[in-house]
Amino acid sequence: MEETIARLGYIGVLIGTFLEGETTILLAAIFAKLGYLQLKPVIFWSFVGTFLGDCTFFFLGKFFGRSVVERYEFLRVRASTSRKIIHQYDHLILLMMRFMAGFRSIILVLLGCANLSAGRFLLIDVASSVVWSVLISMLGYSFANVVYIFVGDTKGYEKIIIPLAVIAAVAPIFFYRHLIKEKEKERFDGN
Repeated sequence: MEETIARLGYIGVLIGTFLEGETTILLAAIFAKLGYLQLKPVIFWSFVGTFLGDCTFFFLGKFFGRSVVERYEFLRVRASTSRKIIHQYDHLILLMMRFMAGFRSIILVLLGCANLSAGRFLLIDVASSVVWSVLISMLGYSFANVVYIFVGDTKGYEKIIIPLAVIAAVAPIFFYRHLIKEKEKERFDGN
């Protein structure tokens, strides 16, 4: 298991942070504390993945955004309200969207549609991506310290700790997303 994590771990960090990221970075930082990965490369690859993901979604919104918004009712219903909010708070939204789990790609597509300049986007996104990558990595690394406090010899318990860490990190995110989907269904169904 150690060899697989060490060999594919950074690729997983890159892909996971490209798509969304919080869970990926937390787990990678825990693995870094357990000695499977190194923290500095985890931070670096999480920055690269999240920045590339942000750029992809932003420029998709910039070049194809209008057609994407028109195609999906979920976006179309919120387009006029979101444009007003984005024009008023574009920089703040760009800084804060990083910490809004599950909404990153939608917000970035909408920011791209809102005619935010690419230069300003890149400048602000680089800064927020660095802060986010370091912060979440350090949070995961610190969480692993708690594991060390309760379990002195983690190597002997790794077959239990790693799955529990994965479940503990992933379960709240799935539960949160489930709640959001249920609220959206209620809202659109009129219940």
